[in-house]
Amino acid sequence: MKEKDKIKEELDGLSPLLSKMKEEGGQPFRAPEGYFQGLPDEVLRRARAEEGLIRENRAAPAGAGRTAWWQWLLAPRHAVSLATALLLIAAGAYLFRPQPAGIDPAEALAGISEEEAEAYVCENIGEFELELMLEASVVSADDVPEMKVLPDIDQKELDLYLEDLIDDISLDELEEIL
Repeated sequence: MKEKDKIKEELDGLSPLLSKMKEEGGQPFRAPEGYFQGLPDEVLRRARAEEGLIRENRAAPAGAGRTAWWQWLLAPRHAVSLATALLLIAAGAYLFRPQPAGIDPAEALAGISEEEAEAYVCENIGEFELELMLEASVVSADDVPEMKVLPDIDQKELDLYLEDLIDDISLDELEEIL
C-alpha cells in the first residue's frame, strides 16, 4: 500500500487540477445532451455546404454557384475525358490523313547518269545478285565480263579466298551446287 500512496501523491503533485476535479464529482468533461445523436447529420451538412451541394442559411455572394470553365476542366473526371477525346481525335487525324502519292522509281532515277549508277553498283556489288541486276536491266549479259567487280585483288589473294570458301562448304552443299 505504501507504493500506491506514493504514486498517488506524485500524480497529485504533477496535476493538482485533475485530482481536485476527481474529488469533486467524477466526470469533469461532459458533452451536451443529444450531441452524439445529431453529430453525423451536422458533419454531413457541413461537408455538403463546403462542396457547394447545399446552400447555407446565410445569403451567398453573387456568382458563388458558378465556376469558371477552366475550373470545370480541372475536375479529374472532366480532365481525363477531355484528354481521351483529344487523343482519339489526334489518332484519327493521323490514321486517316491523305497519303502522298507514291514516287515512280523511273522518275526518282531520272536525274542519275549511267556512270553514277555503274559506280554505285561497283562499290556495292556485294548487295546485288547478278540475276537481279540482269532482270532489272541495270547491266546486260554482254557487259558482265567487262565489269570490274574486284579490280584491286591479285590472283594469290583470290585463290586463298576460294580455298577458304571451299573448306567451309559442307558435302551436302557441294552436291546441291553440282
